[in-house]
Amino acid sequence: MPFNQEITGDPFHGDFHDWYGDGPRDPLAAAVQSEVDQLINLRFQPDVRHDYLRLLQGRRAQLAEPRPGDPPAVITPFDFLPVGVGFDTLLVPGQLLITRQSYDGSHGPAGLGAPYRYGQDVVAGFGLEPREVDCRALRDRVLRLVPTRPMGSQELADAARALRALGLDVSLCYITTLAGVVKPPPHKVASGAAVKPALLVEEARLADGGPDRPVKVAVIDTGIAAEIRTDGWLAEVPRAGNIDPLDAFPLPNGDGFLDFAAGHGTFVAGLVREVAPKAEIAVYQASDSDGIAKEETVACAMIRAVIEDGAQIVNLSLGCQTQDNMPPIAIQAALESITEWARERDRDILVVAAAGNSGDATPSWPAAFSSPTFPTVVSVAGLTPKVQPAPWSTRGYWVTCSTIGQGLLSTYVQGQDPPQPNGPGQVFGPDSWAVWSGTSFAAPQIAGALARRYQDEGISLRDALSGLLAAGRPISGFGRAVKILPGI
Repeated sequence: MPFNQEITGDPFHGDFHDWYGDGPRDPLAAAVQSEVDQLINLRFQPDVRHDYLRLLQGRRAQLAEPRPGDPPAVITPFDFLPVGVGFDTLLVPGQLLITRQSYDGSHGPAGLGAPYRYGQDVVAGFGLEPREVDCRALRDRVLRLVPTRPMGSQELADAARALRALGLDVSLCYITTLAGVVKPPPHKVASGAAVKPALLVEEARLADGGPDRPVKVAVIDTGIAAEIRTDGWLAEVPRAGNIDPLDAFPLPNGDGFLDFAAGHGTFVAGLVREVAPKAEIAVYQASDSDGIAKEETVACAMIRAVIEDGAQIVNLSLGCQTQDNMPPIAIQAALESITEWARERDRDILVVAAAGNSGDATPSWPAAFSSPTFPTVVSVAGLTPKVQPAPWSTRGYWVTCSTIGQGLLSTYVQGQDPPQPNGPGQVFGPDSWAVWSGTSFAAPQIAGALARRYQDEGISLRDALSGLLAAGRPISGFGRAVKILPGI
């Protein structure tokens, strides 16, 4: 069905039917409601958050040496700055980041006399030394600062704040989590009748003789499952170097159960495919299977996806809150590189980012980059299945749009959840489907909608975004609300 801009808030009216049909759904609906209740309450439960974060730290305690020929593991030790109400700041210990321009600048504040190496001298005075960042694509914009003596995370955070007060662009090196690190696990859905509507939508769309216009969507996440599903879903997505290990933790050999964010990238990619069956999807592993990613790793993957591999849309179902709500330096540098590269070549690039699950208006990055400075960024908040503001979703003036983020159906992975207090964890077999909630799963619907409009209507990505927003219903703090896939 053509894009429908007349039905406010439902731009694809008629294309996406309720996947659960007319059958009973009370047990699954109750499980989803329990999941979103956990998201709502988590910001008021510091003991729960901190115990969980310490568990994650412990699962990384034994770093294994990679075997010859194995790719380097995406595993990042981390620390956190605890808070009472809200969400804790996660960081890479023992380092700060500084823009190269700030470090190399020769002019200090007015009144200090002749120009001198202000940034370098101030940094040295704090007992910090420069090092190159691991990502070569960022080295012309970002430097790492390491202390010349042991410094705890709080002392590093204090140093970063003091250096910013002295006019330098300095920040902690942040950990970006999958839109809320303590995300409840997904819920199993029976294959067959439950997913038939989604399959019929794909078959109809692929059979439609619309314009054959390529578009590439990059999903930067946990990677994708090695499994090639017999139902054909995501079979064409390249696997090389970007496999979600599913069971890497606790190190060194896992424990036989799915890790806490296992399957996240596979689930996100499935949502893009549901909305945009003709789009090319590429999945990049930047986060580990517990949901932890260093911002530098994410930034490097963004540059690779767009500048090296030609992606036009990037989906980031991850984010972080920061000290003093300042932007993370590595991700900002990646956005600057992508924006400049696209401008020089007159290309449209859109970066679609999940707003977060904090239930407040605290900026979550990279979604909060959405602004006239970075018009490439589209930030996406979450709605309930009735297309109302979800109380667990982050919101704010910087949110571009929102869509249903509760009880979404998508592709999942094989494995077994860890034991639960009331019994064994769920077992997911081949060709699994599941439902999951969070802004992680609102964002890929928008990414898919943009890809679909671009392909079907032969318009620019900018026009695809403008039309999607025009069809949306304005909600304060949630941008323009649009209904795409149904939730439960």
